[in-house]
Amino acid sequence: MKEQDGKSIIGVAIGTILFMELLTLGGWGIAVPIAVIIYYILILWQSKILMIKQNITTNILLIPIAMTALCFVFFDNTLLKSLNILFLYGLIVLNTSQQFGINRFEFLSFRWFLELVPIGILMPLENMGQPINVVKKEMKERSKDSNNVIFKVLIGLLIGLPIVFIATILLMNTDVAFESIITLIFEKFDFDLMWILQRIIFSIIIFFPLYGFFYGLRNKKDKTNEQKEKNKIQIFDFIIVITVTSFLCVVYMMYCLSQLTYFISAFKGILPADYTFAAYARKGFFECIPLGSINLLIIMVLTLFTKTENSKKKGNLIKGYTSYLVAFTLFLVISAFSKMWLYISAYGITIMRVYVSWFLIVGCITLLFIGIKTYYSKFKLTKNIFMVFTIMFLGLNYANIDYRIAEYDAQLYKTENVNTISAFDELSNSALEPLIKISDIDKDNTKLIIKKYENRVYGKTKWQDWNVTNYKAREILENR
Repeated sequence: MKEQDGKSIIGVAIGTILFMELLTLGGWGIAVPIAVIIYYILILWQSKILMIKQNITTNILLIPIAMTALCFVFFDNTLLKSLNILFLYGLIVLNTSQQFGINRFEFLSFRWFLELVPIGILMPLENMGQPINVVKKEMKERSKDSNNVIFKVLIGLLIGLPIVFIATILLMNTDVAFESIITLIFEKFDFDLMWILQRIIFSIIIFFPLYGFFYGLRNKKDKTNEQKEKNKIQIFDFIIVITVTSFLCVVYMMYCLSQLTYFISAFKGILPADYTFAAYARKGFFECIPLGSINLLIIMVLTLFTKTENSKKKGNLIKGYTSYLVAFTLFLVISAFSKMWLYISAYGITIMRVYVSWFLIVGCITLLFIGIKTYYSKFKLTKNIFMVFTIMFLGLNYANIDYRIAEYDAQLYKTENVNTISAFDELSNSALEPLIKISDIDKDNTKLIIKKYENRVYGKTKWQDWNVTNYKAREILENR
């Protein structure tokens, strides 16, 4: 066994136990930043084994990684927690791949981000069997006789344990005396069979992919291929693509002219006849998403995969059509946002309306960046979109939107008698303080929802789940 393989197995085994207790069997509060710190301790250990010097100046992704991890300490929004897990995992994988030099493409380029799939998903799965191979190699290096004995004992244990477990359960069900003996043994030695089985199963699930990831870091040595990054794959014929795009642009123009009054009424604060505010906002959003997706796909085909044969005339034509599609999509997004704002003005803010509005704003910025890239080739499109997305995503977390929404809706309830109590049902424990203010006015209608908040606050008993929001909510409930 190589020394680095042995050390890596020990490190991953320790990390597996800690990650299992902190996250899998713990909670998604303060445990998350602790788990991130443990992961980077393992990474530094791995770097030391491989004699790779980590450069803090190029480790810029540690800033959003730290800020995302701390979101679990300060806030308790369930949806944002789920998105934070995905975002954090992606950042950590990309950061690690950059530090170990296994990401083949330019930092923060489009194809650099695409490496998340082969490195963060496929590599751990492909190398899951490596711990077994390492142990096998070690056994071959030892004497053959002792090798066979150890190997056969391990096989016997693996086969025998589940058979003995099933047989014991069956015998306990058929014989009271035997059941009493087994129960006495477990009580005497304080065995919790489910506790043991649970940890064995989760240890296996975590250990093998985690070791596979670390094994890949040690053995994958592909270097950056900047030339490959710059090569443009052009697979679509120019005339065919332009013909399709032309037809689509004509249809869009006819659609805009026929629906002009409908589109711009939201800008004037006017609700069209036969529409409710909710239906108007929903229609705007669901018009925007499919058409926007089609347009972005066509823009990618035009700019990345269409054969221009270095013709300036063809290049200018592609720029013109790209600008048209960007402008039309931008118009749809802004129109959808104006409809949503009209809806919010009439009925207050809910968490879903905030998410939709945030998504539309990010869409607007992305389209503007695509427009800039069309006429300024040196503009780093992917890098700038990533930076804006990261800032806005962290801003969505750190703005504590649940509390802001709750305050706004509580004020709307008190001053304008708009019934916004149902909006609190979707909010996290950050909304408890404004909800208590409403309950001072209307105890009957808020009684059930406050009870729901109480169950949520007192239901989190594990220290791994601790965060500032739940701590403050508990204080508010105790001081009522």
